[in-house]
Amino acid sequence: MVLIDIAIKSLVSEASSEIFAWESQAAASKSLADAVNEYTKRYTLPPPPNFDKWYEFAKEHNSIVVDDFDQINNDLLPFWGMEPARIRDLTIKLFSYGSSEMGGMRIRNGSVEQSPYIPGSHRWMTDSFQRMIEPYSKWLPDMDIAINLADECRMVVPFGHLEALKYFGQEKIRGISAVLEQNNWPSSVFSQFPWPKDFPEPLPRATDGRKDAIDPLFTNYIRRPMFYDFVAASCPRRSAVHNRRWWDWGSTCVGCLKPHSLLTTSGAILADVSLAHDLCHQPDVAYLDGFLNSPSALVGTNLLFPIFSQARVGGFSDILIPSPWHFDDKSAFKEDSGVPWEDKENALFWRGSRSDGFSAHGRWPGFLRPRFVHEAYEKTVALQSSSIETPVHINVSFTGEISKCDGMDCAVELKNYKQWGLVAMSNDSVVDQEANQLPPGVPFEEHWKFKHLMDLDGAGFSGRFLPFLESRSLPYRAAFFRTWYDERIQAWHHYVPVDVRLGSGFWSILEFFSGGTNDKGGEGPEMAKKIAEQGREWTQKALRKEDMQIYMFRLLLEWGRITHDERERLGFSITREG
Repeated sequence: MVLIDIAIKSLVSEASSEIFAWESQAAASKSLADAVNEYTKRYTLPPPPNFDKWYEFAKEHNSIVVDDFDQINNDLLPFWGMEPARIRDLTIKLFSYGSSEMGGMRIRNGSVEQSPYIPGSHRWMTDSFQRMIEPYSKWLPDMDIAINLADECRMVVPFGHLEALKYFGQEKIRGISAVLEQNNWPSSVFSQFPWPKDFPEPLPRATDGRKDAIDPLFTNYIRRPMFYDFVAASCPRRSAVHNRRWWDWGSTCVGCLKPHSLLTTSGAILADVSLAHDLCHQPDVAYLDGFLNSPSALVGTNLLFPIFSQARVGGFSDILIPSPWHFDDKSAFKEDSGVPWEDKENALFWRGSRSDGFSAHGRWPGFLRPRFVHEAYEKTVALQSSSIETPVHINVSFTGEISKCDGMDCAVELKNYKQWGLVAMSNDSVVDQEANQLPPGVPFEEHWKFKHLMDLDGAGFSGRFLPFLESRSLPYRAAFFRTWYDERIQAWHHYVPVDVRLGSGFWSILEFFSGGTNDKGGEGPEMAKKIAEQGREWTQKALRKEDMQIYMFRLLLEWGRITHDERERLGFSITREG
């Protein structure tokens, strides 16, 4: 094992090299011809029709990512293993049940339309998607899109079935490549073919107290531990989740975190974020997250459906799309409320609700947010009783009302959260409150006063992470949910990754970056500032609204080809266009 400061410096150095290499290959093409050649080399088939329009759109909006969209191609590969007509039929089927919470979007003759059956409470989401798509919709073929309106991802395909679909998809792509090698140029025009004229009217939602009718191909996992019954099926049979259980909540499963962690003298720290998203070697996560242990809302399926979602957990196969939460600036960073690094308080700050899962049968102590708030409380108590001075303060608490819980769980949670929060909040944050309430929420701008910001999953992905990156503060991120932009951000260079088990490794990292006892060489605060600056600069260059549109434009061109009956003959060719 290595010293914590040496480990952190090593990870930061490696991350800088990795992001430099990624940036170089992500924008290697300097012309349309370069981009077409690079696409063909990477994905072994020509780009979809209207790729030139996408390239022009990307260049007009100063995209610094032109070539690397592996996330899209990986998400869509299994659908190459299905017949286009089957994909279209499954899309329409998703609109048949109101309980499925699917928002219907469609392109017809270059115009964007929405299903009339989208609930009013979610209409803002599809309105946002319409605004996201309309600037380039005239270049898209006709298609229907099933947008998941729920926070949670929905689809886990068993490992063997998914691998078979990927294999058949790859074989289909190889077949296209073989034809092209015979100089049979592809067709660069999306021909019209019939999609249904009208959205199917879904079965009505129950209004008399009965449960809503659920698509028989979906299962209701609300308030049920679903990791082993649902998610584990995505893992190979020889993986740890099929051969081990971890029942001891009082200790850490070292074997579970070791593959993606670096073990130091001060605890384990997260080294490989991509591997950490793979749950197959981590049987203990069944009890370490509210979504996996007791989801407050999840109606899921183990069949491959064309479901487009804002985020997904490891093992799920939802197609990732940019979130309307970010596109509509629901929790945006505003420059006029920003605070320079030097003027920020050297403290770890977090406020939020206990939204990660439904608490029943005493399961809440395993949820990520309660574990974090409890560790913050214990760390604060330890620091207050220690004779060693620390430069960092801890300012952490739940806020608002306790919800998503059964009666006895609600009462126990409230009692504990009040105690933990009052101890782990700075004195100037403590306010009078009713005996049965937690402290009130704070304005979002309050975060910018602090150097260290914690970001945690809730019911779904965190909507705070992008503004945290922009804020000049240093974000620490503990997350199971993965988003469209994860492939283009670098842990230890743009932010600090945190294992969901938290523990001594996380608090030792905080001590290092805040200039505490682990910062032997006095470099921690400057490194923290540099990472914060790098995250801010990159977010403003690569994670803008324009980048969301560029990503969505390319995704929908790919989707239009995959769902087209003539997909084996469709593609963009410089020679053909010339």
